[in-house]
Amino acid sequence: MKRTLLAVALAFTLSCLYASEGSTLSLGGDLRGADALFLDTLQARAEVRLCINDEFSFHIPCTLTADLRYNDIRLWEFGLFLDYHPFHNGFFLSVSLVQVGLFSGFDKGDEPLQYLNEVAFGYTWHVTPSLYLEPKLIVRDPSGVFKAEYALIQRYLPDYGQFRLFLLVGWEFLAIPAL
Repeated sequence: MKRTLLAVALAFTLSCLYASEGSTLSLGGDLRGADALFLDTLQARAEVRLCINDEFSFHIPCTLTADLRYNDIRLWEFGLFLDYHPFHNGFFLSVSLVQVGLFSGFDKGDEPLQYLNEVAFGYTWHVTPSLYLEPKLIVRDPSGVFKAEYALIQRYLPDYGQFRLFLLVGWEFLAIPAL
C-alpha cells in the first residue's frame, strides 16, 4: 500500500514537469448520492484531479457503494484515470488506467479485491474561475473483460448497474506554475 501511494504521489509530482502554465489541482464531490433516499444502495464519489494542460488531466476517484438495508457490505473503488479533452473545451473522455474495488463489511465474500474498468463521457462547466459542475456518464466494463467481477459485485449490490450518471461539483484550488 505504501508503494502504491508513493507511486501515485510521484506520478503527480513528475507530471508537473510537463505541465503548462494553466495547470490546476482540484477536488470534486458527487451530488447524486441523494438517490440513496429512494434506493437501497448508496453510491457516492469524490475525486482529486490534476489538469496538466488544456488536453489532458489525471484524476483519482474514490467511490463508495453501500447496501443500506439488507447486508453489511461496502464496495470502495479507487483508480487512476486519464481524461482527454479533444476539442479543448468542456467535453471529455475518461478512461481508467488502473482501477480496483475493495469489499469491506461483515458480509464481504472470500475475494475482497476486484479489478475493474470504466470509461466515462462528460462535460465540465466552469461556474466561476475556480468552481465547476461536471455531469458524467460512466460505462462500467465496456469491453466485457471483467464480467465475473461485475457479476460478483451485482450479487452483493443489486443496484450496481453498468451505467451510472454522476454530477460532480468541484473546486480548483491550486494553480501550478510551469517549471
